[in-house]
Amino acid sequence: MPSIPSYLTPLLALFASHGEAAYPVGGCVRDTLMGIPPHDWDVAVTTHPHDTMALCHDAGYRTVPTGLKHGTVTVLVPLSGDATDRDGPYEMIECTTCRTEGGYTDGRHPDTVAFTGLIEDDLSRRDFTVNAMALTVNAMALTRTEESLTVLDLFGGQEDLKSGIIRAVGDPDTRFTEDALRLMRGVRFAVKLGFAIEENTYAAICRRAEGLARISRERISEEFQKILTSPEPERGIQLLSDTGLLPYVLPRGISPMGTGDLSSLPADFTVRMACLLWEMDYDGVEENLAGLRLPNAVRKNILAITCSYIRTLRPDALCARRWRHGLGENTLPALAVRAARGDTAAVELAELVKASIESNEPVYISDLDIDGKDLIALGFKPGRLLQDILRDLLEAVWENPEKNTREVLIKEALRWKD
Repeated sequence: MPSIPSYLTPLLALFASHGEAAYPVGGCVRDTLMGIPPHDWDVAVTTHPHDTMALCHDAGYRTVPTGLKHGTVTVLVPLSGDATDRDGPYEMIECTTCRTEGGYTDGRHPDTVAFTGLIEDDLSRRDFTVNAMALTVNAMALTRTEESLTVLDLFGGQEDLKSGIIRAVGDPDTRFTEDALRLMRGVRFAVKLGFAIEENTYAAICRRAEGLARISRERISEEFQKILTSPEPERGIQLLSDTGLLPYVLPRGISPMGTGDLSSLPADFTVRMACLLWEMDYDGVEENLAGLRLPNAVRKNILAITCSYIRTLRPDALCARRWRHGLGENTLPALAVRAARGDTAAVELAELVKASIESNEPVYISDLDIDGKDLIALGFKPGRLLQDILRDLLEAVWENPEKNTREVLIKEALRWKD
């Protein structure tokens, strides 16, 4: 039997005590039935959003009018179970009024929302059957502080969970026309859960792929990052390609060398994206990244790793220091990508890099035991020459880290006076 966290019980009981209903709904029900701890709990309620706020406020809960237009109120629920607790930790529970929706002019948001208070209406507007289930709560059991939950499943979600299938609720073309982001969500849930996409649903994704052009780049990027960091990233990319969605995500496509072994890499978007774009021309990488609206730091790291394919790789200590100098914190991620691309020498070099880091070996001019001021004190004039000398000293230290002492470096520098 499914269960709910203890801190949620008082909130559900509050609605029941006023003749209303509150249903845990959506992804939290799906995950609970699969034995996966839900990331968060969403609740569908029969009250009008303003009544939801008043009811919770009168009981002592803090509320935030997150999206009253669409019926959503966020309730800050203390983990202690005491609605008036202001000092302890809490969870943010989204309580959304059961509703129907009409018209989707922008292919993403409903033009109109009607609050009906019927859970059947709430479930029928959801995307996939595995996300269209609710937990019904026995109000009498709640008053005895016992859980009595049953699954409300109008569209066969439990059977699809058992069969490992992603199926649209009702007519798939209608669902994807309402909200084109569901096209990518279908792929995302398939690779997240390891499920297959039901035949009619898959065909509708292919037919409606161009609808993704109406979705904001930020939302596309968010879904794509989840797909790429899923347990099955290669299958995710293949599904995006086969359904015709990929050009709306990555206009320049992926590496001409294929995906590489993405699954062998950590579930980190930066690393996996660099692997996906490996050996692609610089302009192509830039165009793909620009379309994903990534933070500058993430974009620069992906570019640095992706472009490292041109660097010489030899599994020796000197090469390890040079890679550290050239790539900094991206060194190990770049070598992991190179290994995922089939270069076994990258694995050996990664171990040497780790040893270099642990030994705190000097790899930058700033790591040298002397600096420009020391060279000026030796009689060298400020300018380009100083940088040439320091670079020469660094090369010497790369060859032999034991030379990084003030005495040895001064002797090396004085040779420039000869």
